[in-house]
Amino acid sequence: MSDKIDSRAPSPFVLLGVGLVALALLVYGQQRSVARLDSEVESLKEGQRKLATSVGEARAGSTKPDVVIDVSNNPALGVDTAIPTLIEFSDYECPYCIRHFRTTYPQIESDYIRTGKIRYVFRDLPIADNHPMAIRAHEAAHCADEQHKFWDLHPKLFSAPGTHDPASLEARAKEAGLDLAAFRECISSGRTTAGIQASVDLAEKLGADGTPMFFVGLRDLATNRVRVLDTLSGAQPYSAFQRMLDEAIAESGKK
Repeated sequence: MSDKIDSRAPSPFVLLGVGLVALALLVYGQQRSVARLDSEVESLKEGQRKLATSVGEARAGSTKPDVVIDVSNNPALGVDTAIPTLIEFSDYECPYCIRHFRTTYPQIESDYIRTGKIRYVFRDLPIADNHPMAIRAHEAAHCADEQHKFWDLHPKLFSAPGTHDPASLEARAKEAGLDLAAFRECISSGRTTAGIQASVDLAEKLGADGTPMFFVGLRDLATNRVRVLDTLSGAQPYSAFQRMLDEAIAESGKK
């Protein structure tokens, strides 16, 4: 007995042909799916590129202009050719300013000012609401500056609220070697008050909301204007100043 092909069943060749057609349709469908997927991926990439461009334009449009502080007529320490600059807005009666002056400033002075790495500038920011007598100390400092004795009197002015009465200020002025007659005349004239208020107004415009407030930047030697790179508020540890000052020094070296 032999196996016979049932004439009613599809021929093997017919089945083979049907299989090939089905395979071809499957491959064609897969190719179309792959092509469609490629198209969708490319569309997604294009959308991402457009989004990145939009974000970049938005960021560029929202970039704040450079903050610049003119330090032409302010007491300063350090070599005059130093470009990196630390500006301090301070209040002689502020406890945090006193703490900074006694604990952190000496190290900044030793490591950065005396070594010629930076220029240090002092600005007035007496907080009248908290320390109504502080402005007297700032007026005394300006009067000392008229006699080129600012840095002689300055260290003697950081003291507790209420310690800047006329007698105390005269005693400190005498210790600093000031001409007392000229000092008294300057104090009584009130001519330094407007400059102090202008400094306070500037600090508030720059966003200072307390004391001490520090701005670190690069000084244009021709104009004595400082382009601010960073800010620091409060009596911060030395390491915080070290980071900012080192960054400013590195930035100045790129010019």
